[in-house]
Amino acid sequence: MPSQAALIVGSDSLGALPAKLEARGFREIIHWDGRNRRVEHKPLPKRIDIVVVLCDRVSHRLMQSVKRQSKAAGIPIVFTDDFNDIGWGI
Repeated sequence: MPSQAALIVGSDSLGALPAKLEARGFREIIHWDGRNRRVEHKPLPKRIDIVVVLCDRVSHRLMQSVKRQSKAAGIPIVFTDDFNDIGWGI
């Protein structure tokens, strides 16, 4: 089985979130800072299997860009404002 990759969008530090994703089988964690304006128009990496958006730690423009790109690529996306409750109902 190929390793899974997750893109986390938002926040400056991720705390325990990478460990939680690794426990669910994600071996590659990519992080985009939610305040970095340069990533607002950046294309999603081709190799990701899920996007996790930390809603209260990301700009509205970046959130909309990531949402649009995820939908177009058929990549599951999870929106949360709590590191402990990611909402894995996907």
